[in-house]
Amino acid sequence: MIKEILEQRLGIKQFSKTFAVILLLLFLILWLIDSCVMPPYVHSIATIKVPNITGLSLKKADDIVKNSKLRVADVREVYNEKVPKGYIISQLPFAGSEVREGRRLYITVSRGIEKITVPYVIGKLEREAWLDIMRLGFNVGDIEYVERDDKPDGVVLGQSPRYGINLPYGATITLTVSQAPPEEDTLGIPSTTFEDIPLGSARSYASQFELVLKVINPEFEQTYDNPIIKPDYKRTPLTLYKGDTVWVEILPIY
Repeated sequence: MIKEILEQRLGIKQFSKTFAVILLLLFLILWLIDSCVMPPYVHSIATIKVPNITGLSLKKADDIVKNSKLRVADVREVYNEKVPKGYIISQLPFAGSEVREGRRLYITVSRGIEKITVPYVIGKLEREAWLDIMRLGFNVGDIEYVERDDKPDGVVLGQSPRYGINLPYGATITLTVSQAPPEEDTLGIPSTTFEDIPLGSARSYASQFELVLKVINPEFEQTYDNPIIKPDYKRTPLTLYKGDTVWVEILPIY
């Protein structure tokens, strides 16, 4: 048994020595290739400057790239409101970079202005219509209030542009909204009238009832277009009369 164990150990040592020699030979071969073979091959490839194709049409840029002995590896398309559709927004490597012949270029091409279908909001409440429009990326423009006896207060009667057409992202949609005729001998209105409505609507209501509207956080007026507000009930009376001040807070959009 001892003899067999010694023979096994000697066999393992012999294998380890053989394996080490093979690794050393492989290392030497790789070193020779890297030091002696690759440098002449790499330096034999001509160096050229990358042409400037940013701002060109994809077809024209393709001809320039081929004549420069380069090749396009990938073309990515993105929406862009400033660069016309089919024209190049950016390239990598950048223009003027020195590269070897055959280098691959990565190009970003404009898909033009993103267009979205205008939603149908006629018949909806003003706040609901406002949220539908903003959710799609449009802006709510001027709101015209029209007195109607046959319609509930705050219902959208019309919209412009009309529904169903495609408009660029960020386009403005104006609304016509019903407004109940003022009641005679009204003693006051509840401050909840100004709960969760657009600032533009709140100002119209304040003007109609001869109230003074003040915004607690006016800095947000520059951040949001016609933002949603709510009353500050600590400062605003529960029932409002002519000449009262309505303190409102702009609600941030998350």
